[in-house]
Amino acid sequence: MSPITRCGKIRANHPVREEFAGCTTGSYHGWGRTCYYSTKSRAINAFDGVLQTYDLCLDRDDLIDFHGDDGRKTIAVCDEFDNTVGLAVFAWHRMDHSGHYEWTGYLV
Repeated sequence: MSPITRCGKIRANHPVREEFAGCTTGSYHGWGRTCYYSTKSRAINAFDGVLQTYDLCLDRDDLIDFHGDDGRKTIAVCDEFDNTVGLAVFAWHRMDHSGHYEWTGYLV
């Protein structure tokens, strides 16, 4: 695994990027189906869980304000010293027929 660079940014080829994006609805998951989230918090927990395996996390002071059935939000990604090392960009949409959420997430 490549480390976070000395300039304090997540490397473009760091595996956390692909794993994080893998939580996006429509991504193939090993159990043979795509992942739709029953709540917004379940989606955020999934994305944040990936970050935590690399000693990273979403900015704890910015985990509210996911208003509405459709939206977009950018949150800082922090290392274990609370330094910002990247940004997580999210978009969500609540599906009418099931009430579940489609989520897109990626790191920049």
